[in-house]
Amino acid sequence: MLLLQVNRFAILTVFGAICSLSLLAQGLPDPVFSTVPFERWLTETNQTHFRWTVRVPEPGLSSHQRLAARVEVEVDGAELAVRRGRGDFRVFVQIDDKAGLAFQTHRDFDLEGLREGIKGNNVVFTQPFFVVPGDYRVAVAAFDTATGEHSAVKRNLRVSPLKKDPLPGMWRDLPAIEFIEPESDSGRWYLPSIAGRLHLPVKTRHPIDVALLVNLTPPERSSGSTRVWNRSLGVLLPATKVLSQADWSDATFNLELLDLARRRVTFRQENLRALDWTKAGNALDGVNPGIIDVKSLADRRHNADFFLDRVGARIGAEKNRRPRVVIVLSGLVFFEPGVEMHPIATAPRSDVLVIYIRYRTQPPVSLNSEGRRRGYGPEAAELEPLLKPLEPWLFDVATPAQFRTALAAIMARIAEL
Repeated sequence: MLLLQVNRFAILTVFGAICSLSLLAQGLPDPVFSTVPFERWLTETNQTHFRWTVRVPEPGLSSHQRLAARVEVEVDGAELAVRRGRGDFRVFVQIDDKAGLAFQTHRDFDLEGLREGIKGNNVVFTQPFFVVPGDYRVAVAAFDTATGEHSAVKRNLRVSPLKKDPLPGMWRDLPAIEFIEPESDSGRWYLPSIAGRLHLPVKTRHPIDVALLVNLTPPERSSGSTRVWNRSLGVLLPATKVLSQADWSDATFNLELLDLARRRVTFRQENLRALDWTKAGNALDGVNPGIIDVKSLADRRHNADFFLDRVGARIGAEKNRRPRVVIVLSGLVFFEPGVEMHPIATAPRSDVLVIYIRYRTQPPVSLNSEGRRRGYGPEAAELEPLLKPLEPWLFDVATPAQFRTALAAIMARIAEL
């Protein structure tokens, strides 16, 4: 998969091959590489002098708790303009790990259909990928299929482990490289095509029930904003995927995706071992953040009650059956005036542990309907007071690193149950 950006505004998303984890463990061959002498190109001195640059920025920790990197290939628009009308401009990307395994992908850019005026615009191909710590060779080649002209470059990439990593064994079973596939709709946040699974064992002393309640609804004042909706999904869905990949051993793990604005469970999966993304994704893609039905608007005063009902249902009335853990994962929540606000009518119990992961997905300050500055800081959020009688264990997170630290603490605490 490669992303094409023209003059920073137009983005062409290209799908690469979907591969199995077993194939990734042996490298990722691209059959198109066999049609060209790629390795010989890397040693040649008489290459075509394309006006292009290749960059491999330093990797960083992503919301998926994976180290994410990318290869950026920027081509001068004039290079493409003179080739317009014939063949393809092909970009090859190969990443070799220390063991010599090669991970390959490519993309053809149609020169015959190239629009006029491209000369003044640079074109940027971006290939994102997940990577584990190690040393790599990144090799990139550009090829004009009509003329045979080509140019190739090599870059070294050293990926260092995280400093003071609270979960140092999380990546032990992952392939060295996984190219990130572009996805449609909510899949672009969940990345269902990524085959690698995190190593997150949670061994408890006794069988327990774990319920993850994920509030994907942004603050009510922003509920109609697609931009805010995407920002929320961009951190909460990866966090959901991470938690659902944990090996809960003797625990029963259950998941609910909540829509507070419409007071409904968008998706539910009981006794989850592998999240059924086909059903979950279809359910999420059917939600239009910009449209809320009249009935939901008329009954919005019960939005907070719906949330408390779902928490109460997971706690249950029966005591001392088996320990229960309720994990609430949400962005900052601010209800509109008129919503009935009262704490949950349930006292803390020794057999129930409530964990609240409050992910700051909103900017620190916003404007209210009167144009006044309104704080969006966690101290103003409104879910915590509702849960206060349960004495929840609160984690405020705003970055993948903070979520990783919280995750390590949560797993250690649950393992003690």
